[in-house]
Amino acid sequence: MIAIGALGGSGTRAVAEVLIQAGFYLGDDLNESNDNLIFTRLFKNPDWFKEASVNQRKKRMDVFEKYMLFKRLSIKDFYVLFFAAKTNPTIHSKASFYFQITKRLFCNGKLKTNWGWKEPNTQIYMCEFLDYFDELKYIHVLRHGLDMAFSNNKQQLNNWGWKYNIVLHGNENDDELANKQLDYWINSTKDIMEKSKKYNNRFLLINHESFCQNPKYEIDKMLVFSGINISPENVERLYTIPKNTGSNNRYKQMDLSIFDDQKLQFVKDMGFEI
Repeated sequence: MIAIGALGGSGTRAVAEVLIQAGFYLGDDLNESNDNLIFTRLFKNPDWFKEASVNQRKKRMDVFEKYMLFKRLSIKDFYVLFFAAKTNPTIHSKASFYFQITKRLFCNGKLKTNWGWKEPNTQIYMCEFLDYFDELKYIHVLRHGLDMAFSNNKQQLNNWGWKYNIVLHGNENDDELANKQLDYWINSTKDIMEKSKKYNNRFLLINHESFCQNPKYEIDKMLVFSGINISPENVERLYTIPKNTGSNNRYKQMDLSIFDDQKLQFVKDMGFEI
């Protein structure tokens, strides 16, 4: 059982594709980035997160597990998922989605053995899910902090920056935005790395640059970590999945003097060259 999380825009789509091609079931409602949209509906909602009790979060985890394992949903389960989708401002659900979950009230499906999900916001809930699922392992994808600083994808900063006292006011200039994005990358990375110490062999960090430049090394690590065995021919095919889309090393075209030395040093400490 595997979950993949990251800062949004970290290149998790290809990491998820490797697992899908290796035989993992990551869901039946995915977007182009291989995000599990059932997870998105249930958990990518900062307003709900702020108010939800421990029991309310666990209930959504229970519903998520039942959905992923094709177990029949109770009326209460259905309502939890229906309400989560209807009240989540970060995603729009079409009528077909509600029709699909209604069918889950009446029948079970075939249970999956190797299953999991990919959704960047999983990092927000890493400890809760690792505590809830004893067999779960978590992969965290880490992209170069300076590439992330200049990324146009600021969803997690907007949604979760408050967790680290980082707030977007809407009037920031480009340099201020880049600094706040880097601050979020630094704080969220420190948070994840500190929390990961509790879980030892259930946590795997994937360096996105290495994943693209040396896919054999990173993918072999993933396969050992996941415990799945596939044929040598299929493994060779997996090595062709990672691609550099052109957004790697974009920071090299930018003025790095806008960042203080302490921030740049942390990027280096996480294994990235500047």
